[in-house]
Amino acid sequence: MKNENNKVTLPNVKIAEFEGPLDLLLHLIRIAEMDIYDIQISLITEQYLDYLHSQKELHLDIAGEYLLMAAKLTEIKGRMLLPIEAEDVEEEPDDPRDELVDQLVEYQQYQEASAALKEFELERQELFSRPAADIPEGLPISRLAPGVKVSDLEKAFKKIVARQLTSVPVIQTIQEDDVSVADRMEMVVKQIHDVSHPLLFTTLFKNSYSKSELVTTFLAILELAKDEIITIFQTEDTNEIYINNRNDKNE
Repeated sequence: MKNENNKVTLPNVKIAEFEGPLDLLLHLIRIAEMDIYDIQISLITEQYLDYLHSQKELHLDIAGEYLLMAAKLTEIKGRMLLPIEAEDVEEEPDDPRDELVDQLVEYQQYQEASAALKEFELERQELFSRPAADIPEGLPISRLAPGVKVSDLEKAFKKIVARQLTSVPVIQTIQEDDVSVADRMEMVVKQIHDVSHPLLFTTLFKNSYSKSELVTTFLAILELAKDEIITIFQTEDTNEIYINNRNDKNE
């Protein structure tokens, strides 16, 4: 948020309330109403350093990771001020902000996935806390089959991310176009419809290599469950999580 002098107001939030430097940076970018893909690096660096200074004045401890980010921002700011070499004029020069933007976008997607999980769990708790008489007839009691917890989904997803990102072929250099959650929802529905049996949760992530793709697929699965298009259940013997068309009775 900007004041009457068109200067961004520092957040009235203690540093301990942020999850890390990326969380703080995203907060500053939002209140400055900046485009995350076109960060005004001089302004955001100034705001970041001013905020850290304000926290020091309150005698609050600042973790090393925040100081490392401060150094990184200062370095990027310096690189942005360097003149472009003559031989680089013909080619599009590398943007010093690219790596930071990628990290911020990736972190923002994780925030969205976390928020979606919390919303999913809150709706589930609210439904189960209502007396049976208050639940309209025909309303599905749960988007997750009995025995499946939201925490189970979160753990399964974290394992997929860890495993998938360490198994990406070194020779793989093809970059896929950004796929929206809506597009991924269509892909998931098609995968389920193309088989006559429930799909293993991990199967839906096999062709997703980047963190962005993994998060988008996960959000798509949550949206499909919320829209009551699919059901998510867990086997008692192996605790494996499966996804199925809600109209099928295979589970």
